[in-house]
Amino acid sequence: MTESTTRSRNEKFRIQDLVSLVRSGQVRIPEFQRSFRWAASDVLALFDSILRGYPFGGTLLWRRDAPAGLLTIGAIEVDAAARSDALWVIDGQQRITSLVNAVDPVASDDERFAISYVLAKRKFALSRDVRDSLAIPLPDLFDLGRAFAWLQKNPDAAEFAEDIQRVTGLLRDVEVPAAVIDEGDERLLREIFDRINSAGKRLRGSEIFDAIHGAADGSGAELSMSAIADRLDRRAEFGLLPDQTIYQAILVIRHPDLTRDIRTEFSGDREAAVTFAADNREDAYRRGEDALFRVAKFLQQSAGIPHSAFVPFRFHLLVLARFFAHFSSPAPRNLELLSRWVWRSTALAAPLGYTGSTANIRTLAHLVQPDDENGSVQRLLHATTGIESIPSPNLDSFRTNNSAGKIIVGALWALAPINPATGVPLTHGELAGTLESETSPRDVVLELLPRTPASNAANRVLAVVDRAEFFERLKPEHWRSHLLNEDTNKAVRQGSNETFLALRRALLEQQVEQFLSEKTGMHLEMTPPLTEFDFDDVVDEEDIVLESVADTP
Repeated sequence: MTESTTRSRNEKFRIQDLVSLVRSGQVRIPEFQRSFRWAASDVLALFDSILRGYPFGGTLLWRRDAPAGLLTIGAIEVDAAARSDALWVIDGQQRITSLVNAVDPVASDDERFAISYVLAKRKFALSRDVRDSLAIPLPDLFDLGRAFAWLQKNPDAAEFAEDIQRVTGLLRDVEVPAAVIDEGDERLLREIFDRINSAGKRLRGSEIFDAIHGAADGSGAELSMSAIADRLDRRAEFGLLPDQTIYQAILVIRHPDLTRDIRTEFSGDREAAVTFAADNREDAYRRGEDALFRVAKFLQQSAGIPHSAFVPFRFHLLVLARFFAHFSSPAPRNLELLSRWVWRSTALAAPLGYTGSTANIRTLAHLVQPDDENGSVQRLLHATTGIESIPSPNLDSFRTNNSAGKIIVGALWALAPINPATGVPLTHGELAGTLESETSPRDVVLELLPRTPASNAANRVLAVVDRAEFFERLKPEHWRSHLLNEDTNKAVRQGSNETFLALRRALLEQQVEQFLSEKTGMHLEMTPPLTEFDFDDVVDEEDIVLESVADTP
């Protein structure tokens, strides 16, 4: 038997085995696989495949230590004890969660897992779609004792008893193939993840990184991309950052090249000379979380960007994460200049060739150098020079998912728009509650007039209420916060859409122009903080001159 065979072996689990493993707390779902993504139709398709004898895929499990904790697997919650033989699901989470929940009498109350077997049609169906009384719920079908009890309550189904017994046996006998890794050697894991990532389902970089390097700190708090995203959302009310963004932030903090081999990130074999080289993986995760929190607060407080969905480019988050990781308490002047950089690089993205590519990220991140706070800010700003004027975004081709659209919504946010439901300006929390993990602010950009082009920015306001509530509850003293006035509202009342759009377009053009002028500071000095200059030398020279004059007869 080869060494690799002893480290990784193939096993088969029946559904009832998986139920026992989940209920005992032995099966664990890593944080990087936070959410159950399958719809009810996917769960139905899985059981249909089992019924038809189709292959339905296997799982990859990693046997390793696990701390005590409250586990949530689909609709099942387990108060699990710490154990040394936990089976962490690296691949196959959706299948395991579906199988175990759908046959559970309580968990199957969740609509995602509610499946029934329609006896007359000999097929599975979503319970919510069943109109036939002769349909046995999957938990009753799975357990022969429950199946007999169901038959007693439904005597009309007696003729289908043999078929019920057949399907019950099929479900009890089906086996789920699993590859179980018993060895914690990272070299073996790297090879396995490479194989998975090159054939069949492709794992994202953040998933591979988490699976190889994920850990828990001393308190048992998960250190993974998804856990970091959840904590950042709660702390900053900045929205749920994508796992991939957090993963890239952790990498770019250490080195600007995101294409490096992540498998050797915390070993002596790494190719790139990283900063914070003494960090272990737990340190790197925490440093990334801390930097991203500082980025969120900077964007909210200094740059006027309230939520991650308002951020124009991903490179803004990554470059700023690198900056704040190296300079946790920047000079106020540098914060002001960084805000200008954010909006200059947004407004000038097209002429500067910024598309948000990995090459853009690498180039800009290289400008942030350790132990050179002022120089890093100056280099970023100088990368946006050479263009005399700031182009205004086209109000007639408004989209919330591009940089021009985010300039417009940024200008609208700068007005401190009033929430008609509360009578006070919209808050970060209200935006976060509506947008959650959205990557564009579409859900808070309300169309004021129906049957007008959605691409017309003059027809948009920032709001977390619907159109009817907006007009009904917005008070006249709050009109200005939404670029409305008596003339625009009169046009609405008269049903004159063209007049309204023309009036509000003029107001919006003026607001966007003023916003860009203030935020980019194109014609203002870019001088670094006064601490950059050695005033002692200047004073000494002046003293010499004064002394010289005093000595002249």
